[in-house]
Amino acid sequence: MAEKITRKDLFARIAETMKDDHEVVEMCEKYIAQLSKPRVHKTKPEVVEFRAAVAAHLQNAEGPLTNKELAAAMEVSAQKMAAALRYLVGEGQVIRTEGEKKNDPATFVIA
Repeated sequence: MAEKITRKDLFARIAETMKDDHEVVEMCEKYIAQLSKPRVHKTKPEVVEFRAAVAAHLQNAEGPLTNKELAAAMEVSAQKMAAALRYLVGEGQVIRTEGEKKNDPATFVIA
């Protein structure tokens, strides 16, 4: 299998090949600098607040709740609630328990 060439590698090759043309080299260096910057994952403050609200709701709940029950209680869509729960489970703040039967919904409880 052939080695994958990145855009950064291509700009470096163009700059090396056309090293006599100052404008091309300058443009390639600019693009290489842009491609070298690490990507920063930004999370909106509203999302952080919603996740905290879900965790707080689960903290005050008397027992495990399903995605639908949480969505109804907080008056949001099931998809939005599922995304928040998936994140919280991944962070270890919430424990997901599968239903006894295949068709039973998963339940969530604070860790």
